[in-house]
Amino acid sequence: MNISGNLKAIDSIKAEILSEVANLYRLLADYDELADYGNVESSIATIVAMDYILAMHLGITCSTIDSRICELLKLAEENGHSLETDFGDMSELHKYIKKR
Repeated sequence: MNISGNLKAIDSIKAEILSEVANLYRLLADYDELADYGNVESSIATIVAMDYILAMHLGITCSTIDSRICELLKLAEENGHSLETDFGDMSELHKYIKKR
């Protein structure tokens, strides 16, 4: 295993995630005016994909991330998180992840 190469990759991935989060915030600042759904979708997809890739470089499998997300969503459902009680977001995402 090339440790220094992996550390460079991790730093690069972290920078890309931060850059994309900043880009998403810029897009959302003008979201009502632009209604630029495609760029927002691409930005969110990039962030999610890069998070999974970062996990892989840290030795964490994608299935482990999925399992952890399900655990967190289940806890949020049980504890009455406001996004769950107001919109049902947590249970909807939990069902989606379990199905795939």
